[in-house]
Amino acid sequence: MGVEELKAAATRGIADDEREWGLTRSQAVLIAAIPVALAIVGILAVPFESAYRLLTKEDGIVEWLQVLALVVLFVIYLRLVVELWRSGHRLYAALFVVAAAGVFFIAGEEISWGQRILGLSTPEELEEINNQGETNIHNIGPLLRIFNVVVLLISAAACLLPLLRWTIWRDRARGVAGYLFIPPLALIPAFGFAFAYRAVRLAFLPEPRYVISRYAEVAELSFYFGVVVFAWLTVRAITRQGPLERVRR
Repeated sequence: MGVEELKAAATRGIADDEREWGLTRSQAVLIAAIPVALAIVGILAVPFESAYRLLTKEDGIVEWLQVLALVVLFVIYLRLVVELWRSGHRLYAALFVVAAAGVFFIAGEEISWGQRILGLSTPEELEEINNQGETNIHNIGPLLRIFNVVVLLISAAACLLPLLRWTIWRDRARGVAGYLFIPPLALIPAFGFAFAYRAVRLAFLPEPRYVISRYAEVAELSFYFGVVVFAWLTVRAITRQGPLERVRR
């Protein structure tokens, strides 16, 4: 296949993907551009120490945007559970109940379960084993590294699956599972940013200095942005085709 044929195939795939998800070209471009803008803003803030700290510190702007994204995601997942249950997709509904519970837990961990907000002290036993001396478990032992690997794998899958959808699986109709687990092409930059940061950290910078380590907050926000938009588009696509049975294939 020549270059022109590849370009034509890519253009068709993008147009078909936008049509499946009910996106206009401008909406798709905006979704793809936001994580790119996040990455650039984070880099541009680095020379300005106070601005960079304001963005990326504990309880900083980026971290609270993450918490907001998780709250929104929790609500969307509950809506998705209701839609799946009503349509008889009980297994998928149960899966997203678990996902919603996981989102609630992660949100709590992000703010150390309100410890800093309420000014609570860390129990002595937990402070001794927690890497940051806070009331959470993701900073205990290897758990944070495990979380980062999970984010890395999810991000890789979220980048790969949309490409497979419009190459190997192009002739297949998108069923319920397709809407639930294969994101639109427009979200590849969001998950790609998260993947690239985690991959570089794990492979080359296991113990980076402050600037690189705090940049993780920006990459994490990109990941949460991708998941929230994916969940919202899934609910919208399913309800727009309503009832859900019409996308059962």
